[in-house]
Amino acid sequence: MNEYDDLPTKGYVVIRCRDGVIVAKMLSFPECDRALMYRRGNTVSFSPILPEEIIGTPTLITKILERAGYRIEYSSDKLVS
Repeated sequence: MNEYDDLPTKGYVVIRCRDGVIVAKMLSFPECDRALMYRRGNTVSFSPILPEEIIGTPTLITKILERAGYRIEYSSDKLVS
């Protein structure tokens, strides 16, 4: 059996390059220039990213501030999401 025998006849799939596993199937794709894709189990959703929005991790933002000359002080408090 071919690993892609269960590809849908319509829509889109996201395939992980490392091992060729299908990680998401969807019927539509966002009609915007940039979007974040979220996946929880078999559910996929997209959030459009506006042109003026910058996406980054807290580590990235910290590095940018440090390189700009800001001193970052770390506390033992943890953020709760």
